[in-house]
Amino acid sequence: MLSFPARTQYLSLVRETARSLAEVAGFGTADAEGIALATDEAVANVIEHAYAERPGGPVLLRFVLREDELRVEVVDHGATIDPRAMPRIDLERFATERRTGGFGVHLMTRLMDSVTYRRSGRSNVCCLQKRRREPGGTG
Repeated sequence: MLSFPARTQYLSLVRETARSLAEVAGFGTADAEGIALATDEAVANVIEHAYAERPGGPVLLRFVLREDELRVEVVDHGATIDPRAMPRIDLERFATERRTGGFGVHLMTRLMDSVTYRRSGRSNVCCLQKRRREPGGTG
């Protein structure tokens, strides 16, 4: 577990911790980078949205390694955000308009095998799951 205040200066620590843990757990370089990026995006969303009115609130990262997968849980006590209420990304329009931001949830779902959200007591929990690929697979 890793606990830290919801501040952007901790994002490099988040990425490095997630990447290193994934590599040690046997994920290939590409998958480890994807796990790191998805975890970074989840924490950045907490900083920007859940704690928008209360900067620096607590964030907890829980890493659960199972035989065939890594689960990363991002836990916060900020405002509840419903990711289903976020508009779908039209990638062609997004690129044409050269927009930035608003891509995090889409990116997380592309990089991970599963991205789920739930409430647990007074906490928001974003759960990112990635299965290890068979030996000889890419990643």
